[in-house]
Amino acid sequence: MTLTDGGQGLAFGPLLRRYRLSAGMTQQELAGASTLSVRAIGDLERGRTGRPQRKSVELLAGALAQGDEAARRLVEAARAARLAPEPDDAPEERPGDDAAAHAARVDGSRAPGMRATGTPVCELPPDIPDFTARQRELLGIEGALAPEGVRCGQRLTLVAGHPGAGKTALAVRAAHQMRSRFPDGQLFVQLSPAGHPALGPDDVVRHLLRSLGDPAGGAGPAEEAGARLRAALARRRVLIVLDDAVAEGQVRCACPGVGGSAVLATCRRRLSALPGAGRVDVGAFTTEESLAFLARMVGEERVRRERAEAALVAELCGRIPLALRVVGCRLLARPHWTMRTLVDEVLHDPRTRLRELSSGDLTVRAAVAAAFGVLDDQTRWALRRLAAARAPGFGLRGAATLLGCGTARTHRILGDLLDGHLLEALDGRRAAEPSYVVPPVIRLFALEGAEAAATGPVPLVRSGPARS
Repeated sequence: MTLTDGGQGLAFGPLLRRYRLSAGMTQQELAGASTLSVRAIGDLERGRTGRPQRKSVELLAGALAQGDEAARRLVEAARAARLAPEPDDAPEERPGDDAAAHAARVDGSRAPGMRATGTPVCELPPDIPDFTARQRELLGIEGALAPEGVRCGQRLTLVAGHPGAGKTALAVRAAHQMRSRFPDGQLFVQLSPAGHPALGPDDVVRHLLRSLGDPAGGAGPAEEAGARLRAALARRRVLIVLDDAVAEGQVRCACPGVGGSAVLATCRRRLSALPGAGRVDVGAFTTEESLAFLARMVGEERVRRERAEAALVAELCGRIPLALRVVGCRLLARPHWTMRTLVDEVLHDPRTRLRELSSGDLTVRAAVAAAFGVLDDQTRWALRRLAAARAPGFGLRGAATLLGCGTARTHRILGDLLDGHLLEALDGRRAAEPSYVVPPVIRLFALEGAEAAATGPVPLVRSGPARS
């Protein structure tokens, strides 16, 4: 039964209880999700609080998150009980209720078999001290995960963008800034660890349960483990950061059903089968942002002295943050180098530039190769053909000519590349006529295999349409 099934004409207390039970929530769970105390909710349901206050009704309706009609009926029932005036609009609390509610969220916030955690866990990686720009994106994430949005069901935000664009750094910075909004903990899961297979949904659930204090790590059937995770998240306000998702299932399994917890996920490609998710795209820096980033790394004087050469360095790096960090590390390791030396000795030759864009365990090639790895053979072949084209940009028909196939098939290939952030769409004269360009660093990687792509046949894809 949903919240809007039945319930006509009921008093506020019985109506609230019916809605809570139909949402599958205990009084304790509803208390954690709404920030009211268990005692206050019990008094409301039993009719001991005869005049519900407006703010309490709004908090309860948002926590139940079962639709506008249910919220309307709760408000009407509260009005019938003569809604209390709003001198301060505070929820019904008795002395000591704040402490009781906090204890319920901390000590009672675990599913059966979970141990209590002494302090909220924070698994976030360190914030980057030279983080630069991205203020618009940060505001977008913070707005998407604002408390009122989370209470109303906006519990997932996706961060996608070019390989090396700094998606993880952005998510970590945002998560650190929002720690106070999620006082019960901040969890971090690397979904595609280097050198290892990507985590499956079951692995993600068990990792999160262990972090939340489940000693068994979610042992048992996958469905039971998922239910235990949702129950634990419903009682807490936890932020889950999932890094480098490659499939919707890795993210969907971690999403809370109700309550004040939320998920922030970075992804290699657009995950379109996650309805209702907030989305933030991360692109290359502007030239000014690139220069500011280099200045924070190697010193303002060094950049100011060779501003034109520094701007050229930024362009040769595609203004991608990871590439700029690599060259910044090279400059720090060689303080006698000038920006011109970096251009002439490292970045000038496009045939070796990608190989040179590495420093220690930082490598641009690995980031781009990971993005290529999720493509099928046909799309990978097509990207290499497009990267080898002499014209810097192309339209749909031009791409179809380059690939030697029909426009319908070409449209699907271009869509796959756009979803993987391996192609950029530039608005044409009309919205229906965009032009496309392969980003500079992606082009470098694609050109390494372009010779074979230029002479080989179009790979056949089992699920794709026949060549036209």
